[in-house]
Amino acid sequence: MNNELKQELISAKNWILENQKDNGEILWDDKGKWDFWDHCECLIALSIYEEWDAFKKGLDFCLNKIDQDGLVKSQYVNGKITQDYYEAHHAPYIYLPLLQKYFIDNDLDYLCSYRSEIHQIFKGTSKFKDSEGYYHWALDKNGLADDSLVTSSCSLELSRRAYNKICELIEDKQFTHNEAIISPNKLRSKKFDRGGISRARFSMDSYYPILCNCGTQEDATEFLNKFYVEGLGIKCVEEEPWVTFAESSECIMALHKIGLTKIAKKIFSEVLKHKNPKGYFPTGYQYDLKVYWPEENSTWTNAAIIMAADCLYDMTGKEKVILI
Repeated sequence: MNNELKQELISAKNWILENQKDNGEILWDDKGKWDFWDHCECLIALSIYEEWDAFKKGLDFCLNKIDQDGLVKSQYVNGKITQDYYEAHHAPYIYLPLLQKYFIDNDLDYLCSYRSEIHQIFKGTSKFKDSEGYYHWALDKNGLADDSLVTSSCSLELSRRAYNKICELIEDKQFTHNEAIISPNKLRSKKFDRGGISRARFSMDSYYPILCNCGTQEDATEFLNKFYVEGLGIKCVEEEPWVTFAESSECIMALHKIGLTKIAKKIFSEVLKHKNPKGYFPTGYQYDLKVYWPEENSTWTNAAIIMAADCLYDMTGKEKVILI
C-alpha cells in the first residue's frame, strides 16, 4: 500500500470535497456544472480515501436524480437541466462506485439496501439498444437520438460487468446480463462512425476498448505512437496540441491492465508534474501555447488521477473496480 502517494494526492481529493454541496452534489468545479457520470468518477475517488459520509451523500444525490425509467438527464447547471436528453452510459456507471465501496469495506448490507435501484437502472439501459444489439449514445423525447459510440459502449460494458458482480454478491444472479455490450467483432462495425465519419482521431476510442479486454499490447503501441506526447501525457484529439489529464489517467489504467505497467508509470509521473500550487490538477495543457486550458480544474480529472494512482500503486490494498 503506497501511503506516501496517497498523502500526496489528498489535496486532489480535498478539491473534490470542496466542490461537493451540502445536498451531496459534486460539481465539475466552481461554475455549477454537474453530470451523473463525472459525479460517479468522483465517488470512486472518495471511496479510495474512505470518505464515507461524503460518498453516501453523493450516492443518494445521484439516485435521487434517476427517474422512474432508470434514466438521468445529461447535464445540469446550478440545478437546472441544460442538456435535456439521456446518455446511455450515465446512470449505470453508479455500479462502479457502489462496487468499489464494497471492495474496500465489505459492507454487503449497504449494497443490498439499493437492490431495487440497481435493477431499475440496468433495465433502463435496454431503451438504448437497437435491433442489432448496439447501444445508441443518446435518447430524447423522440427516441434514439444519436449513433452508437465506442467509448460510451465500453463504459456500458464496464457497468454491465460491475452489475453482474453486484448481482452475484447480493444473490440476485437471475438478473445478470451475460451478453457483452462491446466486443472485438462489434468494434469493427461502421455503426461507430459518427455520421459516417470515423472517430479514430479521439484517444478515448482507442484505450477504452483495452479497458474492456478488447485490445492488445500491439494496439496499445499503435495508440501511444498516435496520442502520447513525451513528457506531457495523452492527447484528447490526434491533431490537437492538447493533452488532458483525465484521458491520460484512464489510458494509464488501460496500459496497466494489459501489462504495460512501465510506460503507464512513466506517463503517471508526467501527469503528477501538472499539479498546481493549490494541490490539484487542471483539465488539460495546450502545449503549443504553453497554457493550461480550458480554465477549469475539474473534479472528475482529479478523481481519474486518484484512480490511476490506486490502480498502479495500490493505495487501498483492495481490489480495483476498474480492473473487473
